[in-house]
Amino acid sequence: MLAEIEEDRARNMFGEALAGAGLLTALAIKALVRDRAKVQRFTAGATSAPYRKLGGIAVLSKLGIPTCRALLRGLADKRDPRVRLAVAALLYRCDERDSELWSSWICREDDVAVSALLSAIAGGDGVTLTFGTLDHLEAQAGNADTPAQVRAGAAWAVAQHDVARGAALAKALLADPDAAFALSSVVRRRGGPLIALVADIPGDPEMDQTADRVGLPRPAAR
Repeated sequence: MLAEIEEDRARNMFGEALAGAGLLTALAIKALVRDRAKVQRFTAGATSAPYRKLGGIAVLSKLGIPTCRALLRGLADKRDPRVRLAVAALLYRCDERDSELWSSWICREDDVAVSALLSAIAGGDGVTLTFGTLDHLEAQAGNADTPAQVRAGAAWAVAQHDVARGAALAKALLADPDAAFALSSVVRRRGGPLIALVADIPGDPEMDQTADRVGLPRPAAR
């Protein structure tokens, strides 16, 4: 499980972004009623503070304005992992599916909270990965020093692209009680080809808040 401090800062940053910095959101939506072009200029340049700018871009995302992807790409390399966390989630919600973008980001990311979220994106609908990215995720899932939740998410992502490789990783995780619970929680929340493997393993899908941040659909009730 991710350390509490990582989880708290991730949740707070994402909440700030989606809240749209309060007044900023309200003004942006009000401006849209009058002038669709104006809201793009307003939300993109309302403030230089990164977390508030993310709030403005979140408005663009919710309104379905495609320019949000270009704006977010410009923030994807920020040093603050909280910013990267929010940017990654919003990019995916803006329907960004560029293979090179996600693959290179997954391979260079060094923050555990952001890595967990990128793994969820990696296994999401419409995301393809370039050569070597699955190897990176496989190594992440197999690293005993990596938090169990991150390992579970990486194994799930691999299975979404290569069932045999993902199943082998999952079976290895099931040998460790903490990793097994994390994997079962992830798979129960996200679905996918590993469901049968965790059918008898305790897990809590509500613990997988990463999937909710990204907006992954829940599997159909069985």
